[in-house]
Amino acid sequence: MLPTELCNLVIDHFHDTKPSLLTCSLVRRVWDSESHFHLFHKVQLCRDTADSFFQLFESPHATLASAHIRELDVAQNSVTKGGSVAGDLLDGRAFQGVLTRCPADVFEHVQKLSVTCVGRWTLTDAEKLSIGHRFKSAEVLSLRAIWFRAKDSEEDHSDAKHTLSANLHTISLNDVTNPRIIRFLIPCLSLRVFKCHCVNFGNFGPKVAKEFGRLLLSSGERLEEFGFTIQAAASLNDGVDLDIDLSRLSNLRQIALWIEDNQYLIPFLKRLTESDWSIATLETLGISYLSEHDLDSEKLDEIVQYSYFCELKEIEISVKVYYGLEYIAKKRVRYERPNDGSKSHIEMVHSITRFMEKLSSCQARGILRPADDYWIFDNSTLYGQVDRQTRRGRFLRRISVVDFLAVVSFLFSELAILVLLLAVKHFDVLVKSLFLIVV
Repeated sequence: MLPTELCNLVIDHFHDTKPSLLTCSLVRRVWDSESHFHLFHKVQLCRDTADSFFQLFESPHATLASAHIRELDVAQNSVTKGGSVAGDLLDGRAFQGVLTRCPADVFEHVQKLSVTCVGRWTLTDAEKLSIGHRFKSAEVLSLRAIWFRAKDSEEDHSDAKHTLSANLHTISLNDVTNPRIIRFLIPCLSLRVFKCHCVNFGNFGPKVAKEFGRLLLSSGERLEEFGFTIQAAASLNDGVDLDIDLSRLSNLRQIALWIEDNQYLIPFLKRLTESDWSIATLETLGISYLSEHDLDSEKLDEIVQYSYFCELKEIEISVKVYYGLEYIAKKRVRYERPNDGSKSHIEMVHSITRFMEKLSSCQARGILRPADDYWIFDNSTLYGQVDRQTRRGRFLRRISVVDFLAVVSFLFSELAILVLLLAVKHFDVLVKSLFLIVV
């Protein structure tokens, strides 16, 4: 019998060859554990693949519990090739099957858990409470599109008794804007990284902001990184205010904001300066989509000189400039930036220079880190977008011409039918008129 170390080397050699790993698992039963570790290191369950995975545990000889699954991704909004998406999307039972059809120890080693598109009404109170116990080793949690029904009661008393993994240090929320979902995560004593993605500020009401604040405060001195993204363009946001108080977090190291609107920025940073902590900890401030047109640069430069920001090592800002295909010398599949020396490239250099001059105090401290953000703009699109392909632009233009010709053809056919109907309706009058003309 080969030593365990040598067996592991053989299996590691076949790491990317699943047929060979399957062969290894059949050679000796003692190889099952290592083979399963490579085969099931990451498990992705779709709506039409979950059932076949659950059936692996129904055999009395099942050994999958020894696989030590590290990553689990349950996405009820997706299917494999040839799968069916029939039925209500959020009524899928894939995640419920994870909680009820698998032995309790199967997912005890999962470190990264991702759940997408789950209707919370599909879970019983007992199943909700079992989440923390089944994933007791989870370190990273990603939730996307977790929904309630309108008829669900506002109070959910089962939320108060849950237990999250003591190792959970990262939470990422995408399109999760119901305060009851966030309430389920409180407290999270080990939270170090928190990231949130919303469609627009309209989804981020006072109740949601309050629960976000409670979640972040529950981490105490552990929270180090905060990221917030608003997907919608500035023109679609109304009443912009990122009303989350981070001033009571004593160990915050990094803040990253991806919001195409400047209205929120000054009030948000102003609240940070009201912190009572004597020791400053913030080292990185990232601000994407910063626009010089509606930004009070003087006020921004002043606020960042407060004691709360005295330990800042860098302010990462992105400067946006549009450019057209006329500034591309060589045709490519993707257009990431215009040619060096082109009009748009020169405009970008000037824009970055203006930004740095307006933030003179920050520039003097040497903490500004401007990044160019090029957006392509051509006649085929109403708004510029990154990496627009010329073939797509030409396709859109062809579609526009075809649609125009189709509309013209339709109008002419309708007009011809109308003339024919009028002729039939007044046929006798027309015959009499022709007879009189002939006579």
